[in-house]
Amino acid sequence: MRFAHYWIGIAILSVMLLPGRGARADEIYDPYNSWNGYKVYLSPARHSDAGNRGECGNNNENNMAYNSSWHATNGWHYNDVYNDTSAYRNLRARGYQVRIGTGTLQSAIDNSNAWGANLHIPMHSNASGNTDCNTTNSSAFGTVVIYRDGNANGQSLANQLKDKVGYKSPGTNDYTCYNPNHPCTLIDLGELRLINATAAYQESEFHNWWTGVNWINDYSWPWRMGWAIDQFLGYPR
Repeated sequence: MRFAHYWIGIAILSVMLLPGRGARADEIYDPYNSWNGYKVYLSPARHSDAGNRGECGNNNENNMAYNSSWHATNGWHYNDVYNDTSAYRNLRARGYQVRIGTGTLQSAIDNSNAWGANLHIPMHSNASGNTDCNTTNSSAFGTVVIYRDGNANGQSLANQLKDKVGYKSPGTNDYTCYNPNHPCTLIDLGELRLINATAAYQESEFHNWWTGVNWINDYSWPWRMGWAIDQFLGYPR
């Protein structure tokens, strides 16, 4: 996606990506114990040109986004350190039912709405005009979360994601913006416009600097997705 000043992308790591993901059915994960009554749809990037969107090295935005989504759902970290017994280590441990979209953009919209998702979060990574992956200018990068203009719940969820994820991301220019008509993106995003659930579109970090890519591929942070969601919903249990 083309920003006024940025390319929006998505980041996903390849080690957890299964072959043929685009043709597979969505993945649905039940909570480990009691369901808290909320369904969360995570929708990883699915760019046809992933791997050629400015990603440093051989990284692929789609793969990085899927892996971040998977670890937010099933991971083993809390407080950014390994902790495979914490009740806060992932969304399932926190009591959420989670669906990870593995098909097309349209199937993500249709499946989220038909499933009755309470929250819908597209998972992406960003890119700018920077062509030097070795840059250390952290002020040029950060976490960006987009919400539908006029949707107060979406804005609140976006703020929580920006605060919890952005606090950890290496870029320091973290912010939220509305869609459409804000210059942060020129695209009217279907996963905000056509979704019944409260939605926030997360650009976790920029993938065109090594510090950002290395952070995206470090799975000590995705537990923060659950923290942000719990904060937004008031810790339903």
